[in-house]
Amino acid sequence: MSDTPSSSSPNPPHRDYPTALQPPVTLGSPNDPIPLYSGLIDFTQNGKPFQAEAHIFLEWLPSPRIRFEIPAVPDEVYPRLGDLSLRLNDGTSIEHAFISGSNQSNGLDGYKASLTGIITQRVIRPKDHAASYALFLLPNFEAPSGQAVARPRNGWRAARLVLAAGGWKITLDNVENDKAVKESLDAGSGFAITQIGRLERDDGKPFTAGDAIIILDTLGWYVSFTCGRWTGPFLARGYDMDSKLIWEIWDTHRTVPYRNWFSWMDTCHREHFEDPFPGFLKLWHDDTWKEVVRVAIHWYIEANAQAGSIEGAIVLTQTAFELLSSAVLVENHGWLSTDGYEKLAAADRIRLLFVWAGIPTAIPPELDNLIKVAKADNWPDAPTAMTMIRNTITHPTRKNREKFSKHTTTARIDAWSLGLRSLELCLLRLFGYRGTYGSRLKQRYSGEVVQVPWAIDQSSTRTTSSST
Repeated sequence: MSDTPSSSSPNPPHRDYPTALQPPVTLGSPNDPIPLYSGLIDFTQNGKPFQAEAHIFLEWLPSPRIRFEIPAVPDEVYPRLGDLSLRLNDGTSIEHAFISGSNQSNGLDGYKASLTGIITQRVIRPKDHAASYALFLLPNFEAPSGQAVARPRNGWRAARLVLAAGGWKITLDNVENDKAVKESLDAGSGFAITQIGRLERDDGKPFTAGDAIIILDTLGWYVSFTCGRWTGPFLARGYDMDSKLIWEIWDTHRTVPYRNWFSWMDTCHREHFEDPFPGFLKLWHDDTWKEVVRVAIHWYIEANAQAGSIEGAIVLTQTAFELLSSAVLVENHGWLSTDGYEKLAAADRIRLLFVWAGIPTAIPPELDNLIKVAKADNWPDAPTAMTMIRNTITHPTRKNREKFSKHTTTARIDAWSLGLRSLELCLLRLFGYRGTYGSRLKQRYSGEVVQVPWAIDQSSTRTTSSST
């Protein structure tokens, strides 16, 4: 998050900047539940109805979910653990929920019971109508420095990012207390709202909650790719031109507790976040490509999180390369027939994918541990090194087990880093991106970036910041 100075610096006064977005709901401290509803609710379980005062909220821990609490179950009502339905006082019906916990006592005050449960469906309340814009929340996203926005209580900050493509405009502003939120996440992990988002059509036309769900789900995949871990939009609320609430959406997006994973996006370069989006969205709207992009991003994020440790992550990157090479070389560009592709060794498939993408096939000089192993085993290039190390993991014959034991852990870490870097570049190439990126192959300062190899010029390295 940005450390941009306040409006006391010799820049235009903050009143000249657009006002920062404000959250559509009350936000507490990191990991605090977000209240959504309190009041009388009609419950039905096994055909038996009852009424009770209840609270509904977004709960973060241990993982995000929409929960309800009934602090005091009415007398002579004995619900059981299991499925039930709800009806709110605005007429909203929720058919899919279940009671997950109960607390019962029978003392001097008589029988007392309280219940907790989970809502297991997406809820649009009170009903879906056309809205002019929507506000939403984004957790656990460390955004690049962006455009300047004015804050009512905190001067101004370089805290706005804008995505525009496919007829949509998505604005993201850091929350007012972004520095404190980041410090809390760094210290204790968990979940915290880091950005407020605004969704609108670029032509100003209204849209429904159903429309918003589609584009916000897409945004979740894109944001997760840029930061290298799962996150996405929560609790969208649609408004009319007079800022009257039209609908709200209760749902959750796949989000993991905060951890500072590496990714290709540098926090000093907002173009890293903004520029690939049109190409990404174009492929996402293409039925031929959507599943390929979705699955490749899935393997990328899981590999970045070291799913299955380093060894498992190496296998995941190779799986993504196989997917992309088939889609690009056979299905899209026709470089090979299906039969010809299947006859190629895995290293040859990846090598051809790199040739298409404009990615050098040599092992980068930063990976000296992998280079040593490659020289010892006579591996000519990066695709060979990655697949040979992968084979010692996925084909554990006695010969491969012996090879595995001879390879150092640092060499496997190099192979993992190389696979992730190459997978990031392949996806950026698919999205038609021609800018810079932050390389994970070496320790670097914030702002130190390199040109993507298919768009390289005479000056391949740029440094724009000296802050760590």
